[in-house]
Amino acid sequence: MKSVYKIPQKIKCLSDQRERKSIPLFNIVMPVLLFLMLQYESFHTVFSAPESMSKRLRNCITGKIPKVDAVRDLLSRISPEEIQKIHEETIDILKKNRVFREGTIGRYVVAGIDGVELFSSTKKSCPDCLTRKNRAGETEYFHRSVVCMTVGKAPHVILGQEMLKPRDGAEKDEGELTGGKRLIKRLRQRHVHFADVIVADALYLNAPFINTIKENGLETVIRLKDEKRPIFQDAEGFFDQGEGKARSFQRGKKTVEVWDLSGFEIENCPYRLRVVKYHEMWLVTTLEQTAPEILWEMMNCRWDIEENGFHQLKTYYHAKHCYCHAAVEVIFNLMIIGFNMRELYLYRRIQKFVRSRITRKSVSRMFRDDLLT
Repeated sequence: MKSVYKIPQKIKCLSDQRERKSIPLFNIVMPVLLFLMLQYESFHTVFSAPESMSKRLRNCITGKIPKVDAVRDLLSRISPEEIQKIHEETIDILKKNRVFREGTIGRYVVAGIDGVELFSSTKKSCPDCLTRKNRAGETEYFHRSVVCMTVGKAPHVILGQEMLKPRDGAEKDEGELTGGKRLIKRLRQRHVHFADVIVADALYLNAPFINTIKENGLETVIRLKDEKRPIFQDAEGFFDQGEGKARSFQRGKKTVEVWDLSGFEIENCPYRLRVVKYHEMWLVTTLEQTAPEILWEMMNCRWDIEENGFHQLKTYYHAKHCYCHAAVEVIFNLMIIGFNMRELYLYRRIQKFVRSRITRKSVSRMFRDDLLT
């Protein structure tokens, strides 16, 4: 964090909008980042803690230890764009160091995109909350983000996130597709070439999303589920007639049979699409020449964003906990920075981690103990 990605140095440069600055900004933001990375479940656990926690704090900052109220007050005043900029600069360094020079799947840098709900409440709300009615008819307030993360070979790095925005007047809250398109455009504009292929679930199979992908110089692989869709019925008709039967391949002891045809269209999309059928799934892709076994691996590795991304963030990083409702985006961006730093450290710096069979949970315990001593 300090020698390669310069995170502490950049935190010192954040704007401080407080009137009273008795505790330096660094003494609040740096411990928050570290303790999010070490997967502590609340600010009270850290900043209203017994003697052991104050020792840990004194081993990462000098001077006065902040109270919970001071932490929440400062985080609510920090601009999310400034924290996002620190994250974007880590992605720049990651690209410069050619972390993914060999690709993540079949020499392609493959990234998954999906939405994640952070937390919900029927009592607490803020201007950035999305709303819905629950089964009891109560108004429920929640926050949701669209996340783009590399899938396939480790390290799994979150490239960016986009918070969905609430309705304006009579309009509906933003949907996942709207946020997804905005995220792709922002990543392309900021990083130029950030990935080769975007994989997504069946929700993203629509013309505006595919057009956005192609206009930004990317390719896509999308799950095809809905049997009522014309593209599914057209492809099924050809496959039933025996057309498109391709060479099967082996995955372990399993033989995977393939049907593969190109030239399909969907309304309002000028690009020709390829439909590939396997026994366990169907997919649509803009990749014309890629081997079916690589497409199969891409679609199966899409689950990395669920298992190595959202599962980690929700279960161990406590993304479903509302640390501070007035600073949801700031805290989520800090959490992502912490997540990426751990992944890059374990899979890039610690060469033997993969073979060590040490769990990430054990790593957290080791880090916590080291910070105490």
